[in-house]
Formats: sequence, structure tokens, C-alpha cells
Amino acid sequence: MNKNVIRLYPGSGESVSLRGLYLRQEKPALRNIEGINTEDNGQPYIYANFLTSLDGRIALRDEGDESYRLPNQLKSDEDFLLFLELYTRADCIITHGGYMRALDAGRLGNVLQLPEYSTTQYMHDWRQQQGMRKNPDVMIISGSLDFPWHASLDDSEQKVHIATGGKASQEAKQYWLDAGHQVNQLGEQQHVDAKCLIEFLIKQGYKSVYLVAGPDLLQDLIEHGYVQSFYMTMSHQLLSGGDFKSLLSGNTLNQSGRMKLENMYMDLQNSNALGQWYVEFSFEDK
Repeated sequence: MNKNVIRLYPGSGESVSLRGLYLRQEKPALRNIEGINTEDNGQPYIYANFLTSLDGRIALRDEGDESYRLPNQLKSDEDFLLFLELYTRADCIITHGGYMRALDAGRLGNVLQLPEYSTTQYMHDWRQQQGMRKNPDVMIISGSLDFPWHASLDDSEQKVHIATGGKASQEAKQYWLDAGHQVNQLGEQQHVDAKCLIEFLIKQGYKSVYLVAGPDLLQDLIEHGYVQSFYMTMSHQLLSGGDFKSLLSGNTLNQSGRMKLENMYMDLQNSNALGQWYVEFSFEDK
């Protein structure tokens, strides 16, 4: 995709190429975290990305539907390109059982690997230049461990971590053990414990982790100060809809939710003939 967008911050009005927009940025330095008990407690650079309407909708559910979906009105070629650029930067991506079920049912496309298109070749080249593997490792988080495997993980020979909390049944754990996959218990509650997750990622030696696991884990990691960057595509439209998901819906974040604007770009017309903002924030240190 060969088009330019307008840099709004920092600077004013400079025209820059959309292609490579998220690959030209330097990663922030890794941070040390108090209370993390590892020999090398430099926290990996953890970042997340969301696509939203101006009224805060990231997913809608129609009457009778079992699950929420990304509205087609929000999707654009430009946003997907930038999603893949963020994917390109990762040593490991974190997804969840809900995505694996939706992928198996055909409700969502496969983003477990970096697609091999002519339009993404520069991303593969970038990873090779950085000395990175062809595809990042994958962590699948699930409280119940009830999700299907996807054959592309075997085809691509990716390393896969399965992680759960402390409430999954022994039968569910044994299923994955019998299939040849280790189950990592990270905490005692239903959901994965944020601190245990960070300790695990550090022990694996990851430096750059892309969080695509949905709002619940994002909320928990932000609350504990573990997320360093937050990317957002804001589509210039109002969606409404009574049954919807927004970015976050848990406990009030207060100080841990304070952010600093790092970069902002304006796309005057995307593939749906709508304007979009591409925004990057960092989180203020507590």
C-alpha cells in the first residue's frame, strides 16, 4: 500500500508514508520492576493495539449471536497493515481461547502468522534484518483450556505456550498433555495472574510482546503497570449499538491509566472512504 498520511504530533502537517509507519519507531528501553523475582528482571516491551469508533465501540453483538464481532464498518486495509506491522515487531504474541474458537468457526481470520503476500514482504525482510524468527512465538491464554488447536501452528513450526489460571479441570490439562503440549499454570485464580505472566515472559527471554488477547487481560496488565505502549486506530464514525464491547470495562484505573501522547497521524481517506487517526500513547510511570 503506497499512500501518505499527515503527521499531527509531534510536528505539524508533514506528509509521511503509511508503509513502515510502525516499523520506523525505536522500542522503549526495557524496565525493571519491583517484586519480579527473576535473575534478569528487565520487563519485555509489552504493547497493545485496538480499533475503535468515535463512540468507543470495538465489537458488537446482534440479537441471537453468541459472541461479539468486529464490525465490518470499522475494518480498513490501512488499519490491518498497521496491525501487521505491530505483529512484525513481536518476539511473542499473546492471544486467548476465545480467538482460537472464533478462528476455528470461521468468524475471524488467521493472524497467528505473518501473511506471505507481496504487500507484506517488507515486514518479513524487516524481521530478517533484525535477526528475528520468521514468525513470533504464540501464547494462548485460557481459563478453561477449552479451545481448538490450529494446524497452521504446526505448519509454521512456531513455539506455542498454553497458559491458564488455577481453576481449569484436570481433564482439560490432561487433554493438552496427551496432545504433547505443556500447560503453564500462571496463578491460582480463574484468570492468569499478571505478575506470574510477566515472570514467565522474562524467563523465556522475550523482549517484545504484542498483546492481542482482548480487553480483560489488557486491563489487568495496565493496572499493574506492565504495558508500555498503546496503539489505537480511531475511525471517524459513530456506530452506536446497545450490546457492545468497549476498550475497558473493569475497575477504575486511576493513576495507572494515565497516558502520554507519543505520535498521532491523520489519514484523510481510508479504504472505506473515511478518515482515521493513528495514535500511539505511552503509560506514565507510577
